[in-house]
Amino acid sequence: MKLSYLRRALLRPRRRAGPPVPTDASLRRLSSSPAPKPDAEAPPQPPPMPTRPWEESLAAAQRAFCLPLAGRDRSTSGGPRLAFAGGVWADASRNLSPEFVGVAGNVYGSAAKKADFKDKPEVASEQINSCVKDSTKGTVAALLPAGTIDQNTGLVLGSALYFRGRWLDRSDLRRTIEQKFFCLDGTYVEVPFVEYDRTRLFAVHDDFKVIKLPYKQGNNERKFSMYIFLPRDPDGLFELTQKVFSEPMFLEQHLPREKCHVGISVPKFTISFQIDVKDFLKDMGLELPFLRDAEFSDMIKEDDSSDPLFLSDVLHKAVLEVDEKGIDETSVSMGLGKPLPAQRFNADHPFFFMIREEVSGTIIFMGHRGDVDMRSVANKGRLFDLSLPGTTEGSD
Repeated sequence: MKLSYLRRALLRPRRRAGPPVPTDASLRRLSSSPAPKPDAEAPPQPPPMPTRPWEESLAAAQRAFCLPLAGRDRSTSGGPRLAFAGGVWADASRNLSPEFVGVAGNVYGSAAKKADFKDKPEVASEQINSCVKDSTKGTVAALLPAGTIDQNTGLVLGSALYFRGRWLDRSDLRRTIEQKFFCLDGTYVEVPFVEYDRTRLFAVHDDFKVIKLPYKQGNNERKFSMYIFLPRDPDGLFELTQKVFSEPMFLEQHLPREKCHVGISVPKFTISFQIDVKDFLKDMGLELPFLRDAEFSDMIKEDDSSDPLFLSDVLHKAVLEVDEKGIDETSVSMGLGKPLPAQRFNADHPFFFMIREEVSGTIIFMGHRGDVDMRSVANKGRLFDLSLPGTTEGSD
């Protein structure tokens, strides 16, 4: 797999030992976060500094993909629908130590379980996929592709994430229309768009526009928003993403600060992405856990006389859905005499986007919509994107 825009953005300087450390920017975001109210749910605390290979693996995977997410599922109170499943699976012949089981579950949010890799690899794969499906309430149907597990598998670390938020406003569903999406080669495809106008944080820069689309908040302090960066030119995505990933503060410096009445037109999409994170973590400098002579003895009981344990695979899958169903039905604003929008934001060509938790500044998703993606929408009616970590077979 070629190095994607997102993967390049997440890479840290290589370090031969230990997990990646927070950047100055992330520390500034954390230090500037407002303190929660006394009766509010406290933000998740970072785990202690890992000192063992298996702790490094869990910590690095968690940090790389912002897992577990910033808070629980808030769909029942009007907030985003969140589903997370994380687990560490060892072969059924291994005797896992109680300390490892406890730390994996309580600190890193990853259930430690066993499966019969050696004798029944296909059954073990089905067992893991079933566990992920149950934990995410069916929103992520499977984590492991066929053939991932075999008789030589030692240890598997996996996670799955589903996100579907409710917009603060509900569009006039009659304005959900088929519209042209212009491709990089000058052609176009017809895809469904959600179209409405609202007052939103909006900015116009020299080569692109940015709009903030907030999600409805649940009954805690967490606030999620989608930001869409739309290049001025239909073929401007590559130049824009180069700036995003070459300038550390680019996103923060170009977020919209002023509100404006905007006519909004955004294509509906579902993002689906699955990645074996092993190569990604190696690029971040975390190589020791994947060696056959890795020191994982702390994970197993002293009476376990089997061969040394090593990490075979680290898999991540996530889901993001954007459509008119996510728009809150209580905030329709229609009527005669409504003023025309002062600005127009029509995402009818390739664009960059991210979903951000506003209290902590954590970026949950980051990716781009391209012409290949939209051809898939036109042909199949839904979108499976292969350019960012995360995503779905689920629906509300």
